[in-house]
Amino acid sequence: MYSNQELMPLFPSENLQCEEFPSYQHIYQNEFLSRKHKKQKEEDIAICVCRVDPNNLESSCGERCLNVLTSTECTPGYCPCGVFCKNQRFQKCQYAKTKLVKTEGRGWGLLADENIKAGQFIIEYCGEVISWKEARRRSQAYETQGLKDAYIICLNALESIDATVKGSHARFINHSCQPNCETRKWNVLGEIRVGIFAKQDIPVGTELAYDYNFEWYGGTKVRCLCGAATCSGFLGAKSRGFQEDTYLWEDDDE
Repeated sequence: MYSNQELMPLFPSENLQCEEFPSYQHIYQNEFLSRKHKKQKEEDIAICVCRVDPNNLESSCGERCLNVLTSTECTPGYCPCGVFCKNQRFQKCQYAKTKLVKTEGRGWGLLADENIKAGQFIIEYCGEVISWKEARRRSQAYETQGLKDAYIICLNALESIDATVKGSHARFINHSCQPNCETRKWNVLGEIRVGIFAKQDIPVGTELAYDYNFEWYGGTKVRCLCGAATCSGFLGAKSRGFQEDTYLWEDDDE
């Protein structure tokens, strides 16, 4: 469920040459290939205790909401704040304004097209939800095909998200050893989804970046071009591709 006026443009800026734009299908929600999309059970719905303040409607389901504190989005029809609920950002694709740009030496990147506040939800990392086994197979196939970049990240211990063929603009966010963004997992209607969030205030025109958290298990190291003062010099893995011995992305809650 989303509002068209809240969605990002599907194409790069007008001053960019579209023929250089990589071929992929833009999607606004994950597509499940190895299983069906989970249907949230009523007994699993978390209902907050927030109330609408007529004098401050923007406070409905704000940072003190019990669901927000547990990284869980409110379920439409069950939230006490009803249509005033502000905790349905993934469901409504309430993304920050961003802009695609061609960077120097690092391919495409994503810029903040408005001032973004620390902690703000920027965009969901969407793609095809596949099994760990399929992620490994695809990674090997992409390497055989000579793809320089694959876009596979870990969703959980059994599944990954592949944004190589289908994905959101989050696939264009580059790595940095000193990132201004981070990935977070949220429970949305019973499914775990990955969002990109601002670690700090980000001024308009600033390139967005997060730490891919690579670990190296042999193969050719790739020089990191992030330019950060704390740059480690190399990306740990050969590409964004799947590594058999590790997850590409993992947070501390599992």
